[in-house]
This record gives sequence, structure tokens and C-alpha cells, in this order.
Amino acid sequence: MKIPHSSTWITALGYALCLGMFATGCGSSDSVSPPAASIGTEDAADGMGATQTVQTDIGPEDNISEFGGEEFPEVILNTTMGTIRLKLDAKKAPATVDNFLTNYVATGHYNGTIFHYVQPKGMILGGLFDATMTPKETRTEIQNEANNGLKNKRGTIAMSRDPNFIHSSTCQFFINCADNSSFDYLGPDDSSSYGYCVFGEVIEGLDVVDAISKAEVNPSDGRPSQAIEILSAERVK
Repeated sequence: MKIPHSSTWITALGYALCLGMFATGCGSSDSVSPPAASIGTEDAADGMGATQTVQTDIGPEDNISEFGGEEFPEVILNTTMGTIRLKLDAKKAPATVDNFLTNYVATGHYNGTIFHYVQPKGMILGGLFDATMTPKETRTEIQNEANNGLKNKRGTIAMSRDPNFIHSSTCQFFINCADNSSFDYLGPDDSSSYGYCVFGEVIEGLDVVDAISKAEVNPSDGRPSQAIEILSAERVK
């Protein structure tokens, strides 16, 4: 089932459906479920209950990056719990890095968003909601570059998506707190095997990521009891 993106009234429902897609266990990477993208605000013509044909396998060579050509740009996330420095891999995930930098970092989208779902020894997920759980506007869904050879290892950053649709990522990302091999690309056959695109890694502040993942959460939805905010996301020049 695809969660529609355009209706204001569906926001709470979309969020609830998103959270329902996560496993409750947190003890190991085997208990972590794929991170589901929550409701966005871009138009979705097929709406709730529609089906989508699985698209053909798309590799990084089919995408053109337009953000400046740097192979390993860096971004600093200043959060209320500390600083996280990311090194992105535009060589292996050019379209994903372009989307992250051009559509969201450069526009200030991530400033004021929160990590709205965390799992100890699992992942931290954020990039869409502000502290009042209001979703920010998103851009067009992008092609999934999960078949780029990068793995969902501890400390890597990857794009979230609707688990039912391969090419549905927009702004939401997660940072792996463990080796989550179940998120890796296994093949082009369907959405469950296509995986989640890794497009960089944490090079400073992994202790901050771990601290965020261990925050006290609301047991019903995995959201930190006290909002953990991204104060700013800035590209390192």
C-alpha cells in the first residue's frame, strides 16, 4: 500500500502506518526492520491502495550529478546532542548525493527537523518532521542507487523509502548504528530485495549517533521523548 503524500488530513495516518512497519526488537541488527519513509507532501497520483510496476534495475552510471562534481563532499549535522560529520560518496551514489545536497542541505530543509525514530543498535531516522511532528515539504522521489556496492555497515548513512516501492526516497535518511545487512541490495526482483541506498559514512561523531540511538523513547512509536533536533546541516567548503 502506498501512503499518499498530498492530503493534510492523512499526515497522522501516514505516520502511524510508517511506525507500524518497524520491528519492536532492538537487541541486534537481525531484529531491525527496513526504515520506512513517512508521509511527505509531494503529489502522488496513484494514491492509497494503488499498485506500482517494479522498475528496471538502475545503476549509478545512469544518473548525472549536478551539484559540482566533488566525489566525496562532506556535510556537518549540528544537533542538540552534538556534531556529526558525514563524508558522502558521489562516485558511487551520484544522484542520491545530488538530491541530498542540492534539494535539502542547500535549501536549509534539514534545519529544525528531528530524529523521529531511533533504535539502539539499530538506526536513527530523521529528515522530514519538525519538533511538532509537522512534515516539511519534499521534492520529487529519486531513483534508488542501492546496487552501488556500498553496504549498510555501522556508521553509514542511507536513504529511507517506502518499503513497497523501490524508487520512493525523498528527504528522509537514516544512520546505521550496527551492520544491517538486511537493508543491502540483493537483487532487482522486487522492493524487498532491492535494498536501501548507502551514500556516505560518519567520519566524526559516531558517539553522538550512538547517544541519539539510546535516547529515551515513547514505547508506542519509537520517537525520542525529548525532541532531538538537527539545528543545521551545512556542506563543508
